[in-house]
Amino acid sequence: MKKIFCLYVCLNFSTLYCYASTSSDEKQFPNPGQIYLPGKDTGFAQYAAKSLRGTKKIVLTFDDGPDLVTTPLLLNILKLHKVTATFFVLTEKINDQTYPIIKRMISEGHNVASHHHDHVSNDSKPEAVFRAGLVQSISTTARILEFENSSAREIYYRFPYGAYGSKTRNYHHLNVMKSVSNDLFGENCINFAFWDIDTVDWLPEMSPQDIKANVLANIFGGTGFDFKRNSNGSYSKVKKVINKPLGGGVVLMHDVHKRTVDSIDLLLNELKQRQVEIVSLQSVDEYSYNGLECRLISPNP
Repeated sequence: MKKIFCLYVCLNFSTLYCYASTSSDEKQFPNPGQIYLPGKDTGFAQYAAKSLRGTKKIVLTFDDGPDLVTTPLLLNILKLHKVTATFFVLTEKINDQTYPIIKRMISEGHNVASHHHDHVSNDSKPEAVFRAGLVQSISTTARILEFENSSAREIYYRFPYGAYGSKTRNYHHLNVMKSVSNDLFGENCINFAFWDIDTVDWLPEMSPQDIKANVLANIFGGTGFDFKRNSNGSYSKVKKVINKPLGGGVVLMHDVHKRTVDSIDLLLNELKQRQVEIVSLQSVDEYSYNGLECRLISPNP
């Protein structure tokens, strides 16, 4: 396994290119003709997966892994239910021990995507630091997909905490993303993904039943949960009644929490009973590459 892991790391000196182009006007790519402004061009709403509204279709996404204990348990459950998901991984966690988990994700049909190299808010980073981490994370992810011969070559990225575009910085992350993509792919090829349904599973107070309830409430309506910040800086869960449910969307979860893993079997059984379909990220209009691939090539094949 060490030889395999070292091989993909050594490929960091390879060259990347985007196999073909796609229209960024309809997708979640940075607009090539726009100069994004810090403090102005921010937010999530404009990047919602509106095509999933009212469809009873959801995409399962999991952030912050891979974890040696919880991620394999989650993969077992997903395999049992014949369901696939997208894993936004932190590339600083990929090593000889965790690489078999990444390999398994790919072999079982899941998407492996980038959640940056570390999990520090990008709004706190100088431009050079953000750029270096983005290059490392995107290039590592792309090389793994190529080396493992993944059927999914789309390059997805999710900002840690969803944080980007802060007015406290003299640069905008989406401008850097365009630049990095052109350097690595020669093309605007990084598709950034936010979410529509936040399960709040990161909050320790949330039980597996609470996590399940949050997903169902966002699809069908009813009582779910949100969080509030307390005066001492801690967070607490609060009940939230959803009267206008989305009826579908991209679901945010975290494969590093046991409570999340424990919620998945409960959730998937309920979704099956209610005839909710689990679909892949690339099948969603806003995230589709329309069959185009971002490939890795070596200058000396």
